[in-house]
Amino acid sequence: MEAIETFFNSNFSDESQEVLGKQKTKSKPTTVITYNKNNETTENKPNHTLSNTNETTTTTTDVSNNEIVKPIVKIPILDPLSVIVKLAIISNKPVGTKILIKENVIHIQEPGLFQGLTRYIHKTNRNDLQYLYNPIQLACKKYLNKNDRKKTPEIVDLFICAQYGIVKLIETYHGNTVINLCLNYYHSLIENFVKELYTPLFRDDEITPLYTDLLLYDLSNVWTPEKIKIVLDMIHFLSDDKMANDNVKSLDIFIQNIDKHTQGILVQS
Repeated sequence: MEAIETFFNSNFSDESQEVLGKQKTKSKPTTVITYNKNNETTENKPNHTLSNTNETTTTTTDVSNNEIVKPIVKIPILDPLSVIVKLAIISNKPVGTKILIKENVIHIQEPGLFQGLTRYIHKTNRNDLQYLYNPIQLACKKYLNKNDRKKTPEIVDLFICAQYGIVKLIETYHGNTVINLCLNYYHSLIENFVKELYTPLFRDDEITPLYTDLLLYDLSNVWTPEKIKIVLDMIHFLSDDKMANDNVKSLDIFIQNIDKHTQGILVQS
């Protein structure tokens, strides 16, 4: 567990932690000290603005002259069940497939000439994997608890397929011990619910409070029983190697529609 905590503490960037720190103290504005060209100090009380979207942003200050403003840092909040579905899709993708998180949505990048360029343009890297931690646990708690899994026992297959997706990511990041340790931890989180062990493996981190009960309620309402059944039917057919490629494409198209709904909730809330 110490190694896992080290991963999250080291890979959760200083800027991201600063974001959350500012959120907690946003009611206490600080005074900005600036220096003019004559090296005289002046005090400017900042005019704070904080965007209340679920892609959490830093506070910004209206400044001029020689003041330096730090760039806005965003912490993506993801729909839990969509994360599980995306991992299931990755299980049927080639080794080398990676994730890119943009505007509260996971995009799947297959290996190719433009993968590296796209990741460079969007300034994304393997540290994005840290944002899967809370959604995976929340999805397991919501859909694999004792009561809900009795209503829809087939949903266990979806989470098992998501585990295969994590294994595929482990193969992609072969040789990176810390990343593999993190991914194996995610695999264990799901295994804990799939096998109905319910061992308390999860520990809250700095992002956990951002997943409020109201937000999770709104996101879960996107997933009607009919939509969940469609996904489960597609997952069932993924086991047929002859049709796997076509079914993955169908699931890709279907989840893109879900992404539009969840993204709208996350931006507006």
